[in-house]
Amino acid sequence: MALDKQLLRRSWRAWTDSSLTRVGPIWLQWVWSLLFAALVALVFTVVAFATSPEAGLWTNGTAWRRTYGLNLLVSAVVATGIHLSFDVMTGLIGLARWRAWSDRRRAWVATAIAMGGTAWSWPLGVWLAGYRLTWFDGGGSPTNVSISWLVVLVLVSGLHWLYLENRRRIEAAERRAAEARLKLLQGQIEPHFLFNTLANVLSLLEADPPRARGMLEAFVDYLRSSFGGLRAEQHTLADEQRLLEAYLRVLGLRMEERLRWQIDIPAELAARPLPPLLLQPLVENAIHHGLEPKIDGGTVRVRAERDRDTLVLSVTDDGLGLDTPAVRRPGQRSALQNLRERLQQTWGDDARLALQPQPGGGVRAEIRLPCPTAQPTTQP
Repeated sequence: MALDKQLLRRSWRAWTDSSLTRVGPIWLQWVWSLLFAALVALVFTVVAFATSPEAGLWTNGTAWRRTYGLNLLVSAVVATGIHLSFDVMTGLIGLARWRAWSDRRRAWVATAIAMGGTAWSWPLGVWLAGYRLTWFDGGGSPTNVSISWLVVLVLVSGLHWLYLENRRRIEAAERRAAEARLKLLQGQIEPHFLFNTLANVLSLLEADPPRARGMLEAFVDYLRSSFGGLRAEQHTLADEQRLLEAYLRVLGLRMEERLRWQIDIPAELAARPLPPLLLQPLVENAIHHGLEPKIDGGTVRVRAERDRDTLVLSVTDDGLGLDTPAVRRPGQRSALQNLRERLQQTWGDDARLALQPQPGGGVRAEIRLPCPTAQPTTQP
């Protein structure tokens, strides 16, 4: 499996997540554990040197290699012990049951498992290293050795619990803020189309009543098809396609033959989940800022495709283009900014929106989202 920054970030987040969801190859989870063990070994080595009565340790390369190597062995054994403890305990508990627990309960149980793994692996690591931690055990008596690993046990488990608890609070706060922000941004997008359509119907009531009636009926069909999806946090590409088709039928009645459209969403991508109203702002921009000002109108094309682990959604028009002053109408930048904020809230830096001028006129708006070919849920 090829490694990239996106996969590394997701794998790191999964490694620090108490849900025990594995992302990427299993050896990558062990890499994070061993890197953490290397950091812990460095901390123990620095503390050992800082508390040792011997002089010249800080500049003694041999002392550094020996002390750090032995501490690294102990830390690696402890990391392995914690891994194995999680494997055994979550196997007994069951992953489905584990993930059904609350974040707080998982944090407490994960801390207890880390404590248990440290309790049996720390003395084993010290024994394998043949290493007497003179800075910690005070002379190597059985009582002091027991106190040594007990202190380490309490320290590791306490830090583990504090980390999980702090992460839970931060994620809960971010989730609440993201949900509130998404609702606000979604609310800013919806009225724009609704009010414009009603204004168009009103303007046609006297001039062309049959056409106004047809537009109103198409508008009702749009509301009926989108009523549930507009307020949902997630829906699918197939749902988005149905919304776009209903939306384009409304605008098609207004622009008649000046508006043409094509929607190409492969069947294998139709069930991909995504937030609602992700493509409609781009289609609306393409029409109102590119095709509508053009005398003979044009075509808007919506396409979805997979590029390895990326879902590419594009809206392309053959309108006036980005550099034409006529298309710089109010609302374009705010709609794009709202959409970028929605992408940031949902995917962070893993998603992006870009506009590209097309040869001969027109604009291609492209959204790139994470779309892994597989989403394993096995434990690390």
